[in-house]
Amino acid sequence: MARAFVAIRPPESVLDAIADRLASVATRGGRVTTRDQWHVTVQFLGDDVDIDAVASALQSEPFDVRPGNVAFGGAAPLGARRRSRILALGLRENADWMHTLAGEVQARLTPIGYPRDRAHPVFVPHLTLARFREPTDLRRLAAEFGTDPVGAAWQVEQIVLYESELRAEGARHTARARVSVGR
Repeated sequence: MARAFVAIRPPESVLDAIADRLASVATRGGRVTTRDQWHVTVQFLGDDVDIDAVASALQSEPFDVRPGNVAFGGAAPLGARRRSRILALGLRENADWMHTLAGEVQARLTPIGYPRDRAHPVFVPHLTLARFREPTDLRRLAAEFGTDPVGAAWQVEQIVLYESELRAEGARHTARARVSVGR
């Protein structure tokens, strides 16, 4: 059993754009996530996950949703703007498609014991840029990062089942299964 989640990994060109923009922001007091941690979580599964059972459920049949184009917008605090622990990059394009995909993932995983996390019952598509130990007013950082789009739109054609190992220097994510989106 392992800690795991289902996510979307942006293409290298989009990761390059994120790295370029993030390099210009001084994230004092926070821990910037690393490039290998950048993803959009579709569903967190928990700390006691049967990777093989989840992979099997995800691969059981093609998803009804077709591949979709998505794009990132600017940065914003996740949760309360004046007391947030996460600076996140949100979507500027096709968030509705992402919600549909998340619903299909949830529909496959709930029957095998992996419902949506009760602590986060509402899906908010985002990529975590930095984490803060204490609740922090992140409005200045979000403004410094800017609201301009980050990277080009890209077509999401697969989701990835990641195993996550928590470590002192930050989590390490290892891809355990890749599942095509669409028929």
